[in-house]
Amino acid sequence: MSHHPLHHRRIGVIVLFLAAVVAVATSDVLHGAFMDVLHVAERVMRAYPRAGMALFVVLAAMSAMLSFFSAAALVPIGVYVWGPTTTLLLLWAGGATGGAGGYWMARTLGRRIVKRLVPEAPFRRYESFFRERAQWRTVLLFRLALQSELPSYVLGVLRYPFPRYLPMMVLAELPYVLFAVYLGETILERNAGVFVVALVAGLLLTFVAFRRLQREMREA
Repeated sequence: MSHHPLHHRRIGVIVLFLAAVVAVATSDVLHGAFMDVLHVAERVMRAYPRAGMALFVVLAAMSAMLSFFSAAALVPIGVYVWGPTTTLLLLWAGGATGGAGGYWMARTLGRRIVKRLVPEAPFRRYESFFRERAQWRTVLLFRLALQSELPSYVLGVLRYPFPRYLPMMVLAELPYVLFAVYLGETILERNAGVFVVALVAGLLLTFVAFRRLQREMREA
């Protein structure tokens, strides 16, 4: 089973993001411009703290629901303004909210709306598998392997019990938000080497989970 288009799209985003981080970390001009943006964002967030946090959560939720949208670039801003702990909690809340929103959208509106948001072939493949093999361990692996909207859409269409899915979804978001916040800190510190090592480690863990999911699907 090959990687589906969502993987290719996300790999492209990661490559561009990595290139941008290296450029900011190694260029005094770009880093200065980046810090100017952070200073402006900080002034706005300090003036409207509740609205700023709410907007951050909404954008994180959108990132968990839409493959073409990513809130990754906002993480350094959050770390700079609120610190790593608050940013982690906001990002975690947004990811869980977006996952729940995607689940209920798919469960309520069905396949018609999902077909407009994700490629049909991988959706049908996972839908067929989880219609027969919706064990909690496999569902958790599914969510860990695909940090995207696809698991929520598939399980929503299948009407997998939400009380079972919610704790697995929240748990699976934690490694992602930990890595995202840590990477945000390395960007602020201009530590491109640590950023690359941490990013590769996170991608490797995701790859291992994805391969394990593939193996289970082949053996089913």
